[in-house]
Amino acid sequence: MGDPDGQHDARNATRPDRDQRADRKPRRSGESGKSRKGGPSHPQARSLARELDHCMLRDRVRLRSQIRRLTPQSSSGELDRIRDRIERSAELLERRTALTPRIEYPPELPVSERRDEIADAIRTSRVVIICGETGSGKTTQIPKLCLELGLGRAGMIGHTQPRRIAARSVADRIASEMRASVGGIVGTKVRFGDKTGPDTLVKLMTDGILLAETQGDRRLEAYDTIIIDEAHERSLNIDFLLGYLRQLLDKRRDLKIIVTSATIDPERFAEHFALPDEHGVVRPAPIIEVSGRMYPVDIRYRPRVGRDGSEPEFEGRESDLSMAEAIVEAVDECATQGPGDALIFLPGEREIRISAKELRNAHPEAGHGRDLEILPLYARLS
Repeated sequence: MGDPDGQHDARNATRPDRDQRADRKPRRSGESGKSRKGGPSHPQARSLARELDHCMLRDRVRLRSQIRRLTPQSSSGELDRIRDRIERSAELLERRTALTPRIEYPPELPVSERRDEIADAIRTSRVVIICGETGSGKTTQIPKLCLELGLGRAGMIGHTQPRRIAARSVADRIASEMRASVGGIVGTKVRFGDKTGPDTLVKLMTDGILLAETQGDRRLEAYDTIIIDEAHERSLNIDFLLGYLRQLLDKRRDLKIIVTSATIDPERFAEHFALPDEHGVVRPAPIIEVSGRMYPVDIRYRPRVGRDGSEPEFEGRESDLSMAEAIVEAVDECATQGPGDALIFLPGEREIRISAKELRNAHPEAGHGRDLEILPLYARLS
């Protein structure tokens, strides 16, 4: 075997020492007037770099890299191509800014009353945690508030939902409130369906879609704001996204992240996104709580009786009435109270199909111009 120390010396003999490596380390062209290769940069490189602030986010990194590679020997055609790309990107940003509609907020929503406080938190913090009960309006109004703050121009406002049907319905609602159509300034992207374009400012999508986009856009340069809605559901996709976004904050200081959740342990989200303030002190993300709209609710307990009208549960026997049959009787009882809708929660698609079939058998006139209409809803619907 050879001498280990001799091998070490031989390896060191072929390497420059630390000071030499430091001297040869390339510097940014905007700071030293040299290109990335170490030689002098193009005389117009610095002025071109300043124009990148007026470009789309997704174009800035690529164009900055191209500008750094410019040298005095670069052809005029290469310079013209970079300048043309900058102009096209700036025109797109200008057009997207002009597309922003006048924002209005429904006064009956609790989040509308707190919009000044929420706007101030989004303006001053890179991450904001918003807690609100169902009906507070956070899902539909927060994207509009971001638009009013000037976000969504250089990059889209990405707004995630746990399910496809939620992404579509939220997009329809936001577009309606802004007097727009889905596919324009408000777009959706779900599996097997993409209704977005170059003018899309707010993009509704599922958590899985955003997670998949990280493979081709690791820094998520297509977005300047990410809204993770219904984060309390804690699906595998949401957990992956929360971890990925926390790491991304160290690389993109221009990114805004808003996490909305029900009032279930919001402190854990705030601690996860803790960041140093201007004094270097690490502080948790601010939490804003918004109340929901409360409506009077009557709770009635209806025992699952047997076919003969008895209550076998209280006699130690199981009811001979199936769950679907019991649902039919409960719906018929509700119908005697006057007009209205009935929302029935069931554990899965199979139970939903069986109950819908029983309701149709009991009411063959349903869906034929009569008052009763049966609408099964489950995740696999198109």
